Amino acid sequence: MRPKIIHPVKVILHRRKKPETALEFGLPGKIEWLEPIELYGQVKYEKFEQLMPVSDGNDPLNDGHIVFYAEDWQGTVGDELELEDSSRLIVIEVRPMAHYHGKSHHVHVYFSRKRTR
Repeated sequence: MRPKIIHPVKVILHRRKKPETALEFGLPGKIEWLEPIELYGQVKYEKFEQLMPVSDGNDPLNDGHIVFYAEDWQGTVGDELELEDSSRLIVIEVRPMAHYHGKSHHVHVYFSRKRTR
């Protein structure tokens, strides 16, 4: 049995190319992007500008999360997401969820809103 995603919306995943050693240590460098991927996920926004009580303490960093099917998700922390309304989001954490028969069927991708230029 595979749990379903409710009211999925189109999300474009912009993946970063694996950084060179200089970028891993915070030195300046050019960011290269891989080909974007189209996914569908369930978006949940949290309250902005407020501490959110969660089971492991307050989490002031995330602005919400998107639920994806685990087999569809190909991103990692630092990648960017684009929603249909042109919102740009930065992935800050990925957590496996919906475990059945020893396998994760969903991932919760926590995001922070990207500041506009």
